[in-house]
Amino acid sequence: MDISIVLPIYNERENLRPLLAEIERGLEPTHLSYEVIAVDDGSTDGSADLLRELAGEKDYLKVILFRQNFGQSAAFDAGFRAASGRLVVTMDADLQNDPADIPRMIEMLEQNQLDFVAGNRGDRKDALVLRKLPSRIANRLIRFVTGTKLHDLGCSLKLYRREFVSELRLYGEMHRFIGVLVEGLGARTMEMTVNHRPRRAGSSKYGIGRTFKVLLDLLTVWFMRGYQTKPIYVFGGIGILLGAISSILLVFVAWQRLVNHIFVHLQPMFTIAMIFSVMAVQFLGMGLLAEIMVRTYFESRQKPSYLIGERIGFEPASVELRMAPWVRDAGIKQGTA
Repeated sequence: MDISIVLPIYNERENLRPLLAEIERGLEPTHLSYEVIAVDDGSTDGSADLLRELAGEKDYLKVILFRQNFGQSAAFDAGFRAASGRLVVTMDADLQNDPADIPRMIEMLEQNQLDFVAGNRGDRKDALVLRKLPSRIANRLIRFVTGTKLHDLGCSLKLYRREFVSELRLYGEMHRFIGVLVEGLGARTMEMTVNHRPRRAGSSKYGIGRTFKVLLDLLTVWFMRGYQTKPIYVFGGIGILLGAISSILLVFVAWQRLVNHIFVHLQPMFTIAMIFSVMAVQFLGMGLLAEIMVRTYFESRQKPSYLIGERIGFEPASVELRMAPWVRDAGIKQGTA
């Protein structure tokens, strides 16, 4: 398989059939083999039923149905695990991304020997206050904290070599940071200006409240990129700093007592020093526990953060090979593998 297109879907029934038609027209000139992996994220508008119908009509369509809504990151992750193409494309299912941009992205990737091409919505067709302005602020903050050179981290239209998405593990709202995470894997990266269109049907799933989730996930990305394998550096560093401040305050309190004859119970600095001492011990303990957890994590088998209720259009053997080891083992023990 040349191309795997991953579509996270949540209540996009009206857009599905037109989107697949556009994908067919967009990829026809390339003469490349492709599959579309549609991941329904617990839709309530009948999208899952339509996907079942479309899977019977179109050989290239493969469908993953979540049992409930787990979020866009989980949908991307499930699609990545199921992809079999040497190249992987992600895009939204709301028809705002243009499938006609995919051949241009492939050409850029091949000509420049890249690993990852990120779409940049040059003329974004969204509301200024509710969508564009918060996105610009978030993108600038992410670039400042992570050092990424990408400008439009919220654009879902992206092209990857499959070996890189195979190494990604997405949780929470981490799909916005895919570009940052792929860069962290050493991918050769470029941006390409892509077409962006106004939504024609359905409603947007994003609101201003999502900005706060992005800020919290940004903290996670900062920590994971710099300290994922050495959390003791963060917690231990804070503990040592608090311990040093506590020691300085205790020396000051002792000097006050011996030289100026100010008793401890009249000196608030002593109480502050004791609090800092306790906090220093706590942070050091947290650092050690985090080290143990990290080592356990990397040495243990990984378990996804989502549950798949149904798979349609997949070859059983190929799915089993791409399953996590704990899934295959569970199936063997139950006699269902």
